[in-house]
Amino acid sequence: MIKDLEISSIEGKRFAPLDSRPQEIRIDQNLSILDVRRESDLFRIFYKFISTFSTLGNITIEGSVLYSGADDIELRWKKDKNIPESAAGEIQGAIFTSSIVETIMIARDLRLPAPIPMPNIQKKKDIIGFG
Repeated sequence: MIKDLEISSIEGKRFAPLDSRPQEIRIDQNLSILDVRRESDLFRIFYKFISTFSTLGNITIEGSVLYSGADDIELRWKKDKNIPESAAGEIQGAIFTSSIVETIMIARDLRLPAPIPMPNIQKKKDIIGFG
């Protein structure tokens, strides 16, 4: 169970001027777990989340998650730099959700495209009468 999520560092860079936007922009997201440490009966999981916007720029977020559960998490990390599947989905989901929200706001300020596709709203044809 996620007890806390803390962002410790945010860095955003725009490489290209506003008037030179490529036709196609590839946006990649990468989440890396950097370390796992025990804090009494909890585990602190350190991460780095990077969004890359082709040649336009990138946004990097670093932080940590405080997690309870999966007692073998620290042992697995020390042994093979991996997190047990029983905990990985919840931890990665929490980090990804938090980081995407932050990335959307920073991308807006840097005038980079949103890191997720925005919904395309289409007007429906007018319907007359009741069906």
